[in-house]
This record gives sequence, structure tokens and C-alpha cells, in this order.
Amino acid sequence: MARKNRKRSKRMSVVARRAMFGASFIGMVAVVTILNLLASSNCTHLMKEIGRKERLIEKLDGDLAREPARWEAMMASVPLEQSLRNFGMSMHYAKPSQIVRLDANGRPRPGQISVARMAERSAAARTAQYAKPVRRR
Repeated sequence: MARKNRKRSKRMSVVARRAMFGASFIGMVAVVTILNLLASSNCTHLMKEIGRKERLIEKLDGDLAREPARWEAMMASVPLEQSLRNFGMSMHYAKPSQIVRLDANGRPRPGQISVARMAERSAAARTAQYAKPVRRR
């Protein structure tokens, strides 16, 4: 007996259609949830990194604010003299004969006593009679 040529239905059944819709919905929710977790994790990591950098900036700003005060304290004459005294040293102002004043070009101004003494010493060091003292043991 010959079979009848029946048209097959190309439409999905209602149950299959709902199952497919439900599966795709669950898949989309899963993908969105995973992307949300990844973004949240990345944001948390970036926030921690920003906090670390902000704390470092605050520390460096504090150091920068304190450094001029520390430098001024170190350069003040009283603590400097005390430090020198602790090491058995002393410091005095230069005598007028030791001061050399320079012009804007960096050359000594003429007519100063200390410049004449400096020239004498350097000329004496260049003479043939000058010999460095020999240390004897």
C-alpha cells in the first residue's frame, strides 16, 4: 500500500517554543551575570589601586610640606654650631682679609687685599725655589 504524501509541519510545538525561549532567557541572564561579576571585580581592583595611589600622594605631600621646615632647622646657626661642637669643631666668620668679592662675570674685583695675597701665594707656588715639604718618618 502506498503512503499518502503528507506535508510535514514546519512550525514548532508550543512546548518546544517555550522551552527554547526559556533556555535562551536563562543563557542571557547567565551571560549578563558573569559580565556583571567581572566588571564588579575589575572596579573593586581599580578602586583599591586608586586608594593606594591616593595614600602615597598624601604621604608625599606631607613629606614635601615638612621638608623645607627640616632644611631650615638643619641650616639654622644654633643647631649647626651645636652639631659642630659635638664633633669638636668650630666655625667662625671669615676675616676681612679672607673675603674676595667678585664682579658679575665671576672675576675678583681689583684692589682687594685678599686678591693680592692670593696672587702672591699662587706666584710663590709656581717659582722654582718652592718645593713641597718632605715628610720624614
